[in-house]
Amino acid sequence: MSLSVTKIKALFGLKLRLIISNMSLMTAPIMAILYVVFMKSIMQSKAPSHVALISLLLGMGLCFNIVMGGIMMTSYPLAEEKEHHTLRVLMTSSITGPEFFIGSLLPPLAIMTVTNLILVPLSGASWSQIHLGNFLLITIITSLTSLVLGYIIGLIANSQTQAGVYSIPMMLILSLIPNFEQFNTTLKSFSSYLYSSTLITILPPRIPLVAFHGRFVRY
Repeated sequence: MSLSVTKIKALFGLKLRLIISNMSLMTAPIMAILYVVFMKSIMQSKAPSHVALISLLLGMGLCFNIVMGGIMMTSYPLAEEKEHHTLRVLMTSSITGPEFFIGSLLPPLAIMTVTNLILVPLSGASWSQIHLGNFLLITIITSLTSLVLGYIIGLIANSQTQAGVYSIPMMLILSLIPNFEQFNTTLKSFSSYLYSSTLITILPPRIPLVAFHGRFVRY
């Protein structure tokens, strides 16, 4: 089956405009950027080292963007199209399934990748610490995982409300547990099975930390 580049480009442009104009879908990228900027301003004097600060900021920022953004940007629009019966119209047109999948997948992936790159300098990290090739490879793979997971939720849900109900527990588990695994051995064992923990353990420069009376202490 041959793919039409023209149809994919047209669908890409349409989906990109719809996502950017929908502030609810842009919540995760914006939240990730604001989180890194805000936490950096209040934690610079409290973190035990510059590397530890980068690890905390970049890890949580990437989780917000990749996990929450990936799931929301595919589950909500797909559920909306099912709810308003526009998906049925698209699938009965000349657009094939693979063309629809690729054209709908690329816009959120592009937005998430640009946001991930913005988070690196905002967190205070240098590219020598991150390694651009590894960074792009891991973030793109995990972003695609979140996007496909969002598609699955969108297919199961019959409305945007249902998509939100199904998405929120998944987003909380995938984004919060990897960031709190160092405080609990049970969470650490469970987190090792989550793809989002790769972002926390591999990409940022890591320093093992524990919280002790409100301060970060190395162990």
